[in-house]
Amino acid sequence: MNSAALLNMVVLTLSNPAEAARKLLAMPLGREVLWLVIALVVVLNALVQTASGFVLPYINPDVQQVVEPIPRMLFVSVSAILISVVVFLMVGRLLGGRGSFDGLLTLVVWLQLLQVVGQAITLVTVAVLPFLFLPATLAMLVLSLYITLHFLNEAHQFASLGKSFLVILMSGLVVLPFVLWLLPDGAV
Repeated sequence: MNSAALLNMVVLTLSNPAEAARKLLAMPLGREVLWLVIALVVVLNALVQTASGFVLPYINPDVQQVVEPIPRMLFVSVSAILISVVVFLMVGRLLGGRGSFDGLLTLVVWLQLLQVVGQAITLVTVAVLPFLFLPATLAMLVLSLYITLHFLNEAHQFASLGKSFLVILMSGLVVLPFVLWLLPDGAV
């Protein structure tokens, strides 16, 4: 995929996530390509998280982020991606979906890549205009939810976004213990 096609896919994902999901699912990506993209996303996420650890306290001294060791950051990122895919797959199938592991992995990794880019853009924006932190973060959260709803709907071939919303809700309940386990202080 060249840079023009990549940019077109980004625009399509933001403007018509269902169509983007169909195109992504139709791509013949092998598992080795998916694992390579996961590695890229995880490393980029670690870089953005490390940068935010430096930038956010500079913007607001009251904000003190826990600085995690890089290996733990990488482990948490990979775990979050894989747990999300497995839980989205299981819960979606429980609700009558027909998604596949590879299809969901493709969509989740693409969404993660977009989120890392969005976080980097937000970080740069906030470094210049700190008052935009909350609106930018909320906008990215809402957009991610909107895209995820459409991606799950297409992956599982549901007839409505309502089932996709149920997948997200039920997956959140299943994943909660894992999220607590992956927190920096290890609280369970």
